[in-house]
Amino acid sequence: MQYGCNRLNGLVLLAAGTLINLSKYHTFSISKTKNLAEANPAIPGGSKTGEQQHITTFFHAPLANSSTRSKAITDAIAFFICKDIQPYSVTENEGFQHLLHILEPKNLPNRRFFTEKQIPALYDKVRRELVDSLSNAQRVAITVDGWTSCATDSYVTVTAHYIDDEWVFQNHVLQTRVFNEAQTGNNLAMLLQEVCREWKIKDKNPALVTDNARNRILAGVGAQMEPHVRCIAHTLNLASQKALKVERVSELLVKMRKVVTYFHKSPKATEALREMQIQLHLPHHKLVHDVSTRWNSSLDMLERFWEQQPAVLNTLLSKKIRTGEAMASLTEEDMTLIPEVIKLMSPLKVATTLLSEEKNPTISMISPIQTKLRRQFQSDESDLLVISQMKERFRQDFDGRYTYLQDLLHYASALDPRFKDLAFLDDNDTKDMIFMRITAEVVKMDGQAGDGDTLNEDKAAETEGDTLNEDQAAETEGDRSPHREEEETDDVPPMKKTTLDQMFGDFHPARSPDHKGES
Repeated sequence: MQYGCNRLNGLVLLAAGTLINLSKYHTFSISKTKNLAEANPAIPGGSKTGEQQHITTFFHAPLANSSTRSKAITDAIAFFICKDIQPYSVTENEGFQHLLHILEPKNLPNRRFFTEKQIPALYDKVRRELVDSLSNAQRVAITVDGWTSCATDSYVTVTAHYIDDEWVFQNHVLQTRVFNEAQTGNNLAMLLQEVCREWKIKDKNPALVTDNARNRILAGVGAQMEPHVRCIAHTLNLASQKALKVERVSELLVKMRKVVTYFHKSPKATEALREMQIQLHLPHHKLVHDVSTRWNSSLDMLERFWEQQPAVLNTLLSKKIRTGEAMASLTEEDMTLIPEVIKLMSPLKVATTLLSEEKNPTISMISPIQTKLRRQFQSDESDLLVISQMKERFRQDFDGRYTYLQDLLHYASALDPRFKDLAFLDDNDTKDMIFMRITAEVVKMDGQAGDGDTLNEDKAAETEGDTLNEDQAAETEGDRSPHREEEETDDVPPMKKTTLDQMFGDFHPARSPDHKGES
């Protein structure tokens, strides 16, 4: 094969795949190029080491930070860290590094890049979007709660809840911050006011939802946030704990814990229990130990023991493991009391489960839950003395919790399609009054909404036939409650949640054909 050479002004024979012939005629140029290549390994033709570095650089050169691919990768990693609440150090983990190397060898961002640049930039972007979204909300509700980390650091989390322009329910964490100050009502009130100023929602008249702690209640007063609603799940937990602290029940729970602890600590007893479950054709379930901060775990412990009590008692009496310490002096009275306690407390567990299943539980559920539980805990002459004491303890703690908000809770339930007929209320006059007040409020809001082209009080009087007030509305709007209109519409879909059926099945929520034509 022949190639032209400008320097020799002629042709040079060149065997395929070799540079030997060229080196005969260009020794000076070859030597010069070689020296330059050794000084700069990136130039082709240098040393073997330099040649290898050039190939590596060519195939694995880092992506430019400004490239679309690099930005997409760093954005995705930042989203992963924030969304899954991962520590920054996850980017230094060997497994994460290996994964990223397989997916994109040219892009291996370090931890410092995320802590100093990417995450702060993402936070600023999301914050701007959230401030803009909050500014368009008509009303905002705030929830605040305190918690302690595994490192015993005290934190306070504030969350905002609102309905956006598309009628989609939104909830966002506004902040989670270390709170080393004493969690007094005054300090928490100042924190809430600071949050409202920072996120520009003070003019939204934010409502407040907290637990029942005294300092939270004082914080709501100090921050002047109304209405201030106490968490229904926390309220149920407090009242249930009071019921379970009846002396006789407390003693029973102590015995249960001893039995459960014995089986949890003894492999021999656990194996014997498993064999007994097989013999008696019982589910192969382990016994459950309760947790002091969750009342329903005590009910879970009793329910599991009652399910397994034939196997448990037979195992404890077995010569194979019988030592005397595990019996915990269970008596026939205990065996009689256990199912009664389970029966009494089960609706409370259903209510707690229902609230937990709801993605966004709202105050519309509080009034129906109140009614259901008040009926459940009414005194009955046939009750055991212990059960009567439990009912009394529960009522003493629970009944006075929401009296200051009862009207608001009824309005919320009436506006919820699941409870709109207010079937949990026995008094039809009360139902009609609730709907009358809601209608009057809607007309009032509609009259204030526009700049003159919407309904005002005069137009409302024309369209409705009369100006609504509390006296006249009882006559003109008395038939406007949903149970008056069942013949006209039946567009409420059937309930799908089994837990909802268990809790409110006797209320016929959302529709009640039996009410047609009632006055």
